[in-house]
Amino acid sequence: MEYRFLEHTADIMFEAYGKSYESALENAAKAMFSVLGSAKEKESVSFSLAAHNVEELTVQALGDLLAYADTHEIVFSTMKVRKFDSNACSLEMEAWGEKKRPRDAVKAVTYHELMVAEDKSGWTIKILLDV
Repeated sequence: MEYRFLEHTADIMFEAYGKSYESALENAAKAMFSVLGSAKEKESVSFSLAAHNVEELTVQALGDLLAYADTHEIVFSTMKVRKFDSNACSLEMEAWGEKKRPRDAVKAVTYHELMVAEDKSGWTIKILLDV
């Protein structure tokens, strides 16, 4: 299972899973993109970012994707982590999508109820989207 949506009263919450942090983050992006609608992989955009910790890096990565999509009227369908440095808490990612209006609006990726955790089966990322 790549991700699953969780019950929440007003906003959208999901958990994303992966054997590595990179794959869990890619699945978190896929879950967020599924809220915005479907899109073809017609164009790509690259991002580089760094943060103080993995939780901040997670919110910043998803937030940057959301902000770019909103300001450029693009709906992303896929994101791939190209490079992840756990010591520097930085990553490079690329996202693919197409110019179109999103099906639903997402205002922000929040820190509320955020969880980024690793256990013996892999990584879990829990995110709350403000809609």
